[in-house]
Amino acid sequence: MTAAPAPSVRNRLRSAGISEDRIVEHAAAGRVRLDGEPAGLDQPAPAGTRVNLWPA
Repeated sequence: MTAAPAPSVRNRLRSAGISEDRIVEHAAAGRVRLDGEPAGLDQPAPAGTRVNLWPA
């Protein structure tokens, strides 16, 4: 049996209650980070990683 795929950065942000419009806005501005590194919205974000939105 294989493990379920890791959620994406986008899914983790949605789970945190951030609207899709705001997620896209933050991504377009380059403020989405995964463990402190720039991240794409479809990048895997497994448990134990930290998704952050950096200030403008």
